[in-house]
Amino acid sequence: MPLQLITGPTAEPIHLTEAKNHLRVTDTSTDSAIARSVAAARQFAETNTQRQIIAARWKLVLDSFPGPSLMGVPIGKSFSLPGHAILLPNPPLIQVVSIQYLDTAGVLQTMPAADYTVDASTEPARITPVFGKIWPINLPQIGSVSVTFDAGYAVLFTADATADTIAVIGWKTLAINDVVRLSNSGGALPAPLLPNTDYYIQTVVSPGVYKLSATQGGGAINLADAGTGSNFLGVVPDGLISWMLIRLGSLYENHEEMARSLQPLPFVDRLLDPYRMTVF
Repeated sequence: MPLQLITGPTAEPIHLTEAKNHLRVTDTSTDSAIARSVAAARQFAETNTQRQIIAARWKLVLDSFPGPSLMGVPIGKSFSLPGHAILLPNPPLIQVVSIQYLDTAGVLQTMPAADYTVDASTEPARITPVFGKIWPINLPQIGSVSVTFDAGYAVLFTADATADTIAVIGWKTLAINDVVRLSNSGGALPAPLLPNTDYYIQTVVSPGVYKLSATQGGGAINLADAGTGSNFLGVVPDGLISWMLIRLGSLYENHEEMARSLQPLPFVDRLLDPYRMTVF
């Protein structure tokens, strides 16, 4: 399936400060090389697991809508991958942005969101028409169907301590009382926010700009500062971060012989096993 990267990650999951602390580097002469090694480790982890670590926007290009249009969910099966389902790669899915297709007249159309349903709880995520609907008839031509979607474990956010808000770009729209978790690399979250803690959307100030509450229906949290390092909405699993840090050390210490590829380290690479994508 052809995949096009529309918007790449706006940050690496490991901030330069955290990377340098791990490597015990105190000068700035190798900052650029370390940053490239962080990106290489992240890209290798994504390729190996077929997952998206930091939020990015992708376009899946298809030649047609899949399977028999009238095929429903098999009776008696508690779970299935229906032949007419579109399966989205690079989990975890954040949101489906649009489904577009060329109609038989060659005119680009956008399928109404009310006409399809998305199951983001599975990996891969599944999309099918809602009950009573079928996939549209597309132009019988290569690349005539596309699904644009956002995927990733976490996304960068910025905090405004004066307004007590966080601003997020590249994530689904959040609503009041939605639960979120925050994380940080290379510094600290805006005080008094803490990692591994549930927070609630208290106010939607504008699209992508929110105030947080410590309890459902509670008052807005007063932010004392903007935080340091990279602040993320969402959490990258520890196993992926640990693997990247170990690999970063290998790349940094052995950059001459490992500049072209990451050599197999079977024991270390087992850290990625729980995250490798499988289609069942």
